[in-house]
Amino acid sequence: MPRVMLVDPYVMTKEGIKRVLSHSREFEICLDVNTKEECLVMLQKSKPDLIIMESNLRKMDAKEFIREIKAKNKEVKILVYSYNDSIDQVLKMLECGVNGYLSKICTIDEFLKGINMILKQGRYIQDSISVKMKMQNNRKGSERNKASFLTKREMEVLVLVTKGHLNKEIATTLNITERTVKNHLFSIFRKLEVSDRTQAAVFALKNNLVKS
Repeated sequence: MPRVMLVDPYVMTKEGIKRVLSHSREFEICLDVNTKEECLVMLQKSKPDLIIMESNLRKMDAKEFIREIKAKNKEVKILVYSYNDSIDQVLKMLECGVNGYLSKICTIDEFLKGINMILKQGRYIQDSISVKMKMQNNRKGSERNKASFLTKREMEVLVLVTKGHLNKEIATTLNITERTVKNHLFSIFRKLEVSDRTQAAVFALKNNLVKS
């Protein structure tokens, strides 16, 4: 039977989770600890299959903690739960080696589903968070598609704009007239759906069209 370790400094939260998990016969709680130090000490002794942890442990860098856990036991799986369900936060946790992420406002059924999915398949992201991630990816894809309509010359102009060059400097660098530069800028603004050179530069940097 898979063994689960709870890591959470908040007793009320931890006791609530223990009550929920106690009704399942698919895994057992082998240990619950309050701090990073306790977790790292007991990790080798208790040998859990899954660590369920609060992301905001006191005086602790969650990302560094996750790396330390994985350094001690590469096989153990980690499920993080938090009030912060921003995409940036989730991606940071996943990059550190987390196997699953749940919002603290998820349902009991989804909490249990997440645990089971991680133990069986190795990965689970709460459905609502997963939808947000897909929507963000779609938006980014849509943004990048706008850039695909730029001509080679327009891209050259955009690069120089992003680097802070004025129209006269762009004209000299590309050996074209300032009027032609203005025409290219008008076309760039229209295709990227922006209103000025600052917005165009931000778009270029945000979508990795130009290295900062």
